[in-house]
Amino acid sequence: MKTMTTPKVSKLEEMVRWQFRLRNSLLTCGVAKTGAAGYSVVTVPHANVRKGTVEIYKDLVTALQRHASICSRLRADGWSIASYTA
Repeated sequence: MKTMTTPKVSKLEEMVRWQFRLRNSLLTCGVAKTGAAGYSVVTVPHANVRKGTVEIYKDLVTALQRHASICSRLRADGWSIASYTA
């Protein structure tokens, strides 16, 4: 008897997510574990999610450093933290 298996889908495990606000605009920047690929730094403007970016890093430290760099730049540009998860 042949056993059928379902292909394994890569599970995204969110690690940190910060949502920023600038006047009426929202933007989310987060880090997630992306299976064997490593860690993703995802930046998504809510007004146009198609302009979102995903950067893949092999190690968590580099991904978190990139997240911190993006967040620092956003705050310097006048964005404020609306919410966050850790």
